[in-house]
Amino acid sequence: MPLMRRVAALGAALMAAQRYARQNPEKVNRYADQAAAFVDSRTGGRYRKQIDSAMRQVRKQTSVPGRTTPFPEPQYYGPQSATRYPSQRTDRP
Repeated sequence: MPLMRRVAALGAALMAAQRYARQNPEKVNRYADQAAAFVDSRTGGRYRKQIDSAMRQVRKQTSVPGRTTPFPEPQYYGPQSATRYPSQRTDRP
């Protein structure tokens, strides 16, 4: 039985988070951008594809009903001097 209580509590927390995201899309997007930048900087860009995927899901959940496109996606999360993916770097042979 304790497992069912935990699942119910997790479901309630998920619903509360979704409700908050719909009511405050700007705040959620701003905090998600900050979290993405932090994780990207701490991992050295190794998980950029997964971060981009997570950000797309956040944008999808926080989009305003009736809009055809979600909020614009950020161009890049990390330092401005680096390129988006290691294969696109031109500073090494």
